[in-house]
Amino acid sequence: MSTSAETPTPQRDVAPAPSPGPPPHAAAPPGPYPPPPWRAKNWMGVTSLVLSLVGLVTGVTAIAGIVFGHLSLNAVAHGEADNRSVGLAGLILGYILLGLSIVIMVVVLGFVGWVVSQCAGPDPASWCSTTP
Repeated sequence: MSTSAETPTPQRDVAPAPSPGPPPHAAAPPGPYPPPPWRAKNWMGVTSLVLSLVGLVTGVTAIAGIVFGHLSLNAVAHGEADNRSVGLAGLILGYILLGLSIVIMVVVLGFVGWVVSQCAGPDPASWCSTTP
């Protein structure tokens, strides 16, 4: 009989030997990235300014400039755009042009009303007549 007690030795986990062959491939490079979200709606401020400037000539597009100016400032507030000054310039210019258009229309309609009141009726003004 043997007096020495046999103690079990712990088994070590040994990794299998690498197989011969080509090394593993690296990951594919990432694809194109979308534009950052803070630039996604910068076009609204530019559109507002352009439409308001075109409104200097046409007078019609100032309302669209106001709408896009408000949309631009909303996009800036939500962090989707970073051109607050451009949108604000288009908005202010649009409101100024709209106010000027209203004043001009009131003046023109007032003048036309005055001319009609002077030339109509039983006793028209002398300058209204086209006959000598």
